[in-house]
Amino acid sequence: MSDSVHAHFAQALQRRMQAAPEAVQRLLQDRLQRALAQSADSADKVVQKPQHTGSKKALTPMAQLNQYMASATQAGPDLKSAQRFRETWSRLCAEDEVTQAVQRGPENAGPLNSHMLVLRTLGLMRDLSPDYLRRFMSHTDTLLWLEQAHGKLKETAGKTKPVKTGRVKR
Repeated sequence: MSDSVHAHFAQALQRRMQAAPEAVQRLLQDRLQRALAQSADSADKVVQKPQHTGSKKALTPMAQLNQYMASATQAGPDLKSAQRFRETWSRLCAEDEVTQAVQRGPENAGPLNSHMLVLRTLGLMRDLSPDYLRRFMSHTDTLLWLEQAHGKLKETAGKTKPVKTGRVKR
């Protein structure tokens, strides 16, 4: 089974366990543990396979991001206090980044200067809705990462020799 099928299967077993009687829950728990162990074994085999650079294509930036997110979320559920700490830390970091950006902004920019308009918008967002600002900054960081990865992908593609195309004779 593929990773997405394994994940869906595990989620379905977890939902079933919540509504099942205690005796059935133990059986489902054993089945869930076997499924998770099997998916971990298959993931280990995939990771241990030697990668042939010539025969396989490199992952796209989106595939790399999805792979990173999947590996980060497989660690297991966090404690509620850890989740609250992460959210608070994320909010404080986003607010601090906006404060620093506003301070570094151009001093004598006109009212329609795009840089100043963005900085004002971020400042208002920080004041009105810190949670929305945190989510917005997270999305912006993701887009920036994708853009940088795409740039690296273009650089590596540019280093290869271009394919020569010949004229078609009629």
